[in-house]
Amino acid sequence: MQIQIWAPGLDASRLMDGLVQAHLQVLPLADPAAACAELPLLIVYADPLGRLASQGAGEHNGALLAALPQLERAVSLCRLVNLSCVALPALVAWCVEAGAAPPPEALPRFAAPDPFEALLAMAWLHEHPEHLQAYKALEAHPLAAALDGRPPDFDCLGRYRQAASLDALFAARQERAALEADLAELAQQLQPLQEQQLEALALREQLALLQARLQQADALQERCSELQLSLQAQQLDLEQLARRLALLEQLVSSGSEASLRLQGRLAQALA
Repeated sequence: MQIQIWAPGLDASRLMDGLVQAHLQVLPLADPAAACAELPLLIVYADPLGRLASQGAGEHNGALLAALPQLERAVSLCRLVNLSCVALPALVAWCVEAGAAPPPEALPRFAAPDPFEALLAMAWLHEHPEHLQAYKALEAHPLAAALDGRPPDFDCLGRYRQAASLDALFAARQERAALEADLAELAQQLQPLQEQQLEALALREQLALLQARLQQADALQERCSELQLSLQAQQLDLEQLARRLALLEQLVSSGSEASLRLQGRLAQALA
């Protein structure tokens, strides 16, 4: 089954991966005007904290609100999905059978935010209250929280204040300090291993150099063997040439002796 997703300014890859694992074919949209009227459309937004985590400040929620009326008219089945509060089984059930009520055990829940991130979100919303108003308008839309079977998240600031309480901030700071101490200890433990690794790299370089020299020595030895065989062949040729020369000298000597004897007999005959 094919579904469409439009998530302006958000990283919805985890949501899309979950839908793909549920055997749905996800078609991400870069432009909502390209939406197909016959396919279900998921319009993804996020709470202010999720918006900051994805792309920082922006007018994405405002643009989404402006595009909603036209999308509702153009697409037969669409709904809003809060990326910060997703119950994947209920969402898959809606994609398969639009209008199906989510089971009670599949109601989405907001995860407890990091205290420092919650503090950042509150400071951002204090400077830009229009983003909070746009988010509340999306949550109040009948295609958003109502389809999730949950109340609209009108008090996200309350969640952030609770997460960024003084006790929570102290606990988070202690946790981060403990983590930094663990990292420092781990770095000390890793230092000898790093030195050993450097020694191993040096030894590998030396081994590679020795192997290269051995290959050169093998090549020289092979060349020497070839030269030795060539020298032996030349020596055999010289020995054969010497035998031929000795035989020739013997033939010349024998011819000379025969000529002298012949001359002596001719002299006797003439006398």
